[in-house]
Order: sequence, then C-alpha cells, then structure tokens
Amino acid sequence: MATDRSAGYVRLLKSNRPFRNLWYAQVVSELGDWLNSIAIFALVLKVGGTGMAMATVMMAKLLPIFFVSPIAGVLIDRMDRRAIMMASDVLRFVVVLGFLMVEDQNDLWLLYSLAVVEIALAGFFEPARSAVIPSLCTRQELVTANALSGSTWSVMLALGAALGGGLVSLFGIKTAFVIDAFTFLVSAFFVSRIQFPAKAAARTQEATTGAKKENDWVEGMKYLVRQPVVGVLALLKSGLALGGGLMTLIPLYANSLFSTEAAISMATGLMYSARGLGAALGPVLVKRFFGDSTRVLQVSIFSAFFISGVGFYFLSRSFTLGTAAMSIGLVTFFGSIIWVFSSALIHLEAEDRFLGRVFSTEMALLTLVMGLSNWWVGYAIDHLGWTLSEVTVSLAAAFALPGTCWGLFLAVRRQAEKKKAVDSVCPVEPSDSKLPPSNY
Repeated sequence: MATDRSAGYVRLLKSNRPFRNLWYAQVVSELGDWLNSIAIFALVLKVGGTGMAMATVMMAKLLPIFFVSPIAGVLIDRMDRRAIMMASDVLRFVVVLGFLMVEDQNDLWLLYSLAVVEIALAGFFEPARSAVIPSLCTRQELVTANALSGSTWSVMLALGAALGGGLVSLFGIKTAFVIDAFTFLVSAFFVSRIQFPAKAAARTQEATTGAKKENDWVEGMKYLVRQPVVGVLALLKSGLALGGGLMTLIPLYANSLFSTEAAISMATGLMYSARGLGAALGPVLVKRFFGDSTRVLQVSIFSAFFISGVGFYFLSRSFTLGTAAMSIGLVTFFGSIIWVFSSALIHLEAEDRFLGRVFSTEMALLTLVMGLSNWWVGYAIDHLGWTLSEVTVSLAAAFALPGTCWGLFLAVRRQAEKKKAVDSVCPVEPSDSKLPPSNY
C-alpha cells in the first residue's frame, strides 16, 4: 500500500512553487489543445468527410515531431529549457490564429500545413516540460509529479473535449481556435514565473556552456545503447501508440452514430471526454491502492497492455454512444498507466543531462508509430473496405505484442538480478523514507 512518505498531490502543489507554475502552464495549454482538436475534427468532417482525410490531419498533427525531435533533444539539453517552452508557446499562438483562414475544401492544404507547424513546435515544448520536472522535484516527489501531470492531461482532455464540442455546436469552429490561441500566451506567462533551484540552475548553465561533443544527438543515442534499461523504457510509449488510431476512430464512430454536424461534434467531444476521464483515474488509483514501488510500476505496465486490448475489443462491439464511451474510458484508464509509469521510471533511472534527448527520442518514436496507426485506420476503411469494428479489433490484437515483449524483458532482467545480484531497474524506491539527498 502507498505510504505517507510518498508526496501527496495537494502537498506537492502547495509546497513546490516552481512545479506549481509548470502545472498551471500545462493546465491552460492542454485545455486549449483539446478545444483546437475538436474544432479541427469538425472542420475536416465538414469540408472533407472521408476516413483518409481524418487520418491525414492526424498524421499532420503527429509525424512532424519525429523529424524535429533530434534537433529538439539537443537544444533542450544545451539551452535554457524554460526559454524553449516560452518560445514554443508564443509561436503557437501565431500559428493557431492561422486556422481562422481555412474556409472550405480548397483550404485543406493550409489546415494540414498549420497543423504540421503547430505540432512541430509542440515537439520542443513537451520534451522540455518532461525533462524539467526532475529539476523542480525531489526523488520522493517524482512519481507523484508524473501521476499529477498525466492526470492533468486526462482531465484537460475531458474538459477541453466536452467544452470544445459545446463551443463548436453553439458558437462555431472559429471561436474554439481563438480561445486556443490565447491559452498559449497564458501558458507562456506561467512558464516565465518558474524559478529553478540553485543546483538545477547551475547545472543548466554548465550544460549550456559545456563541450558540444557531450551534448549532441549522437551522444544521446550512445547513452541509450549504454543504458539499455533506459532504452527499453523509452520504447514503452511506442507500444502504447499502436492504439493511437483511436484518435481517428472516435470522430468516425461519432459520424456513424449521428447525422447532423452539431450532433457529431457533441458526440466526438463526449467520447474524447470519456477518454480523458479514464486516463485521469488509472495512475491515481493504482498508486492509491498498491503504492508506487518499482515492482508495482513494472507489473502495472505489463497488465495495462493486455487490458487496454480488451477495451478495444469492447469498443468494436459498441453500437451506442454510451457503450462506446465506456469502452474508450477502459482503454485509456490502462493506457495512462503505461504513459505515466514509464515516464516516472525514466525520471528515476536516467541522468538529467540526457533527459531532453531521451524524451525527444521517445516522443519521436511514439508519434511515428501513432501516425502509422492513424494511417492504418484511414487506409483500412477507405481502401480495404474494413468496417469500424474490424479495424478496432486489429488495434486490440496489436497490443499483445508490446505487452509480451515487456513481460519477457522483466522476466529476463529478474533472472539476471538473481544470478548476478545486480540492482533492479530503479535502484531507489520513490516512497523510501531513507532516500539519499536529492540532486535536483
């Protein structure tokens, strides 16, 4: 069971002002992101309407990260991470306003282009945000900080999707884009208020002025090879991304259930809200009832892959909005466990000076896999003639592969530990009251 020695969510926010400002920035920014997403879905269905059109915009919102991540990772480890996040926010404010110029099908190229630029900028912000967390938190706080960040993403998904569906239905698509644009300015304001602890600030200065050979992309890849545990942990989200086609399936399910634009937008928002609600509860409940030891994190990730697959199977048999929403909630309840706990294990295992490159590489791979998953959904429906149910079953089956690979990795490593008496994946338990002094 969890112990009182592990930091509580409210206590963390009250006592840790730098992390609190980072959290405020996340809340505002991600609320706007989901307003933006619902507006884009509604716009694509209005001017395009095909499964491939929806898959294309999904790939435009994912694949650019794969290409910018090698550059982003190096800059995040070499420059002031706070400055990178602020620049990303301000530039995205300008880009999102560009969506107001999309009027009809002839402007789809502009929509795709703006989505590419927006997500490319996010490819700098998100790894920087993940990399900065250990600089603001003690080791005792890391699992709590990651669980809170993951749950915040989920809650903002639920609220933003529901709000986006309502705004689009009542006030139109452009209103959502305007609100989203200004959330980036608010996020930049909170990021500007983050003050790093003295040791972290000194380390940032050292990384900025350090030798280039110690801060390039190649060195980051060598680090992942030298530290295979970190490398494997960085692949877990890519396994989760095999089910990323859910992003395309949700508006297509809504389109199959309803006929009017307003009803489709509202149904899309409600299903995305179910996705967020499920994701918000997963890590929090596991941590509450089973604790946050390394073994709990590992086993939870293993179990979550298979149970998420079951959720996809239930979705394939859903023919009403209610059953579809519940199935999506089950998928993301366990999917968020994989996301949050893998990040926590990376924070506990990897060196701070490599975190930018580790998280950028992780994001590059997961967005590549997620983009391919969304492409598969559109291709199977438009060109192979598969039904929504058949495509959803294929995603359910895909989850067995990463789950099996992670289970084999844990079994092999456990045997190696018994034979060689080496440390576990995470040598220091986050809830251990006898932790050494934090380096963060």
